[in-house]
Order: sequence, then structure tokens, then C-alpha cells
Amino acid sequence: MNKIIMIATFLSLTSSIKAQQETGKWALTPRVGINSSNVSVGNLWTEFEKSYSAKHKWDFVGGLDAEYLAGQQVGISIGAFYSNEGYTYGNVEDLGKVTQTLHFLNIPILVNFYIEPNILPGLALKAGVQLGYLLKAKMDDHLGDYTQGDNTKSFKHVNVSIPAGISYCYKNFVADLRYNIGLMNLCDIDFYVEDSWKTTSLWLTVGYQFKM
Repeated sequence: MNKIIMIATFLSLTSSIKAQQETGKWALTPRVGINSSNVSVGNLWTEFEKSYSAKHKWDFVGGLDAEYLAGQQVGISIGAFYSNEGYTYGNVEDLGKVTQTLHFLNIPILVNFYIEPNILPGLALKAGVQLGYLLKAKMDDHLGDYTQGDNTKSFKHVNVSIPAGISYCYKNFVADLRYNIGLMNLCDIDFYVEDSWKTTSLWLTVGYQFKM
């Protein structure tokens, strides 16, 4: 009886692995979620020489990625994501709440390593490189009436970052947590030339995986 139970368990695990990890196959995964972003240097000085440091801004991220399973434990993915990032100063004297919004189109290329395909076939660690293109930037404040200003020209349009994270797939539902570390100085203002404004962002997304 024990042998029968062991064989049945083994067959169940094998079928589960086959269903979730088919070598040489593609999978498409649309995702939506939230992000928390900031910049490495972003102090705001008022006319009274008071400084405000940049704080994390929470917003939306969503997109699609395609993964090719090169082996039972290794997958390679490429994606396209819209990410509403930036930073905020909170409430600033005489200005109200000040927020810098950065609209990015991000293209991550990742290597996914499935840690224990025989035990947890959907658990993966991932790392790679991400190319970002700044679509638009604007600074918002709340001084009396709501105002907004396009300041896209204050930032460089291309950003490169290193994403690293972890994901878990269960019955085609995927939860993904990744941290993106910016490598480039995004600031394009002459008098800030000595400062390095690099982005950081934490993404938490959920999606559904379609096997191809």
C-alpha cells in the first residue's frame, strides 16, 4: 500500500511539473499591480532655504511579458510595461502637496530560475536588465487651485536599470515581486549636473499565464 501511495504521489508531482513547466514552450502573462518609486537625489529647497527630501510615490504598473522555457529550471522572458513612477515631497510650505510624476515604458529582459521544480514548480528567482523610455513627466502642486506643469525636458528620456525579484505561479495565476535599481542619471538640468538622480522602484503585480 505504501509503495502504491508513493508511486501515485510521484506521478502527481510529475504531471504537475509537466503542466506548469514545458521545456521549449512559450507563455504569455498579462500583469497589473502597484509600484513604490523614488530617486536617489531629489531635495526640494524653498525660498527660505528649507529642504524637503523626496519620498516614495505609490502608483500603477501594468503590462505583458512573454517567457520561453529553455529548460526545466531556466526561463527567459521579455516584457513591455507601463509604469507610473516618480516621487513626492508631501506637504511643502506655500506650495501644498508636491509630486513629480514620471511615465515610463519599460522593457525588462529577465532570466528566471525555477528553484525546486520537483517540490514548488512555480517558484522562481529572476534577474536581468531593463530599458526604460520616459514618455512624459510633470510636476504637480496644490497651491490654491490645482496646477500642473509639464517638465519632461528636465529629464533624460532613456533609463537603464537592473531588476531582481521572485515570483510564484499556481494554477496559471502568477504573483511577482521585483525591485528595479536605476543605473543612469535621469536629471537633465545644468545646475544639477553634479547630482545623480537615479530611480528605484518596487513592483508588486499579479497576472494570469497563458500557455502557447
